Amino acid sequence: MSNDFDYTVVTRALIKAIKDGTGYQLIEANSPGEQPEYPFCTFTITSPSIQIERYYEGALFEMVVSLTWHGTSSVGVLNLAKKSESYLRSDAGRKTLADNGIALVDITGISSRDNFISIDYERTIGFDVRLLAKDTFTDDSVDTIESFKVNYYGG
Repeated sequence: MSNDFDYTVVTRALIKAIKDGTGYQLIEANSPGEQPEYPFCTFTITSPSIQIERYYEGALFEMVVSLTWHGTSSVGVLNLAKKSESYLRSDAGRKTLADNGIALVDITGISSRDNFISIDYERTIGFDVRLLAKDTFTDDSVDTIESFKVNYYGG
């Protein structure tokens, strides 16, 4: 079986959507490297494949991606979370996703995700995005029918 789906398509589309909608950076959560200056947004693919329907050449599936805004102001990250949520629901945001073969299914409610760091708080607000995608794999183990003959016994 060959698998043609690439999750970088999803992450690139979300990175573009967040940048276009807010002007700020989206990075992978808990990744190595230096943290950007506040505010910024992180993503985590929490449910990578929830199968919906399977075909001979592919399958529709959903995935859940968690988006979390990080900053020093709770109101600031709340505003950015709302702005990015609104952009993803907008025609422009949906087009960015659709141009990459992804459809927005749902967005959960925005909620606080604050972290206590040493002697201070990092203010975090986030939401989850449910997306629909198509895996265009082919099942090489299935034999194909090359030809067939129909016998007609008419009367």
